[in-house]
Amino acid sequence: MEISEPSRVQALVQGLADEYSRKILLSAIPKAKSVEDMSRENDIPLSTCYRRVHELLDSQILVVEKIIVTPEGKKYELLRSAYRAVNVTFDGGVMKVDAIINEDVAEKLRRLWLTMKEAK
Repeated sequence: MEISEPSRVQALVQGLADEYSRKILLSAIPKAKSVEDMSRENDIPLSTCYRRVHELLDSQILVVEKIIVTPEGKKYELLRSAYRAVNVTFDGGVMKVDAIINEDVAEKLRRLWLTMKEAK
């Protein structure tokens, strides 16, 4: 799928250019993870990891797959990369971005949408 919206292209390129954001995205492709897990696995300071995760969520490159509530009432999110692969090319002075959607995420969002639609 070609991504042509300038703000989304910019967000993807910035996410890929930043080392921490790239590590976060790569670790969240195969499986949804908490911010704490991503921080620990990628040796990213926790505060930096939270900051990058919020930036990636705002640009919809990272998505919330599930919200967990512990028996103690603590709430945390499991996050997943929205894309499985991204290809950036330059063609005639124009930057083109092609992305492969992370199908697991797309399917879960579709099911959630259908569930919400049926509940109306």
